[in-house]
Amino acid sequence: MSKQQDEMVVYIPSDFKFLGAVDAAVQDLTREFSFSAGAINDVSTALIEACSNAIEHGNKFAADKQVRVSLKFNGDSLTAQVNAQGSGFDFEEVLGNNAPVDPFSERGRGLMIMRAFTDDLKFSRSDDGLCVQLTKVRVEEDEEPAEAAD
Repeated sequence: MSKQQDEMVVYIPSDFKFLGAVDAAVQDLTREFSFSAGAINDVSTALIEACSNAIEHGNKFAADKQVRVSLKFNGDSLTAQVNAQGSGFDFEEVLGNNAPVDPFSERGRGLMIMRAFTDDLKFSRSDDGLCVQLTKVRVEEDEEPAEAAD
């Protein structure tokens, strides 16, 4: 693959019903860039979790706020950046808390999910709000790349 960087940016309202569109977009694009079926599912799961958190915790479901989702393919990696327009949460405190997360709890598993399914996870603040950046590296696996739908 060339060193060309390909990027797609999508804005969605602060409503969970738009998560399916993000999921479909990331699955189609990662398939086009020859990610394995397992990697596609990992990226999709982590990205939907990040978008869900941006809608609920960042924008607090505010109808006047949007979530910006940027997908960048650069060589053998995908970097997804999710920006909420709201204040979000104190990620430094949460990331510094080493308390174990109950995997069966209905709440509090988002960071665990995002960490488990990506190769790098970063949080930052901008003038607009909270940003989470997820990176997944495309690796050669025994598994064949997912087939693109005709």
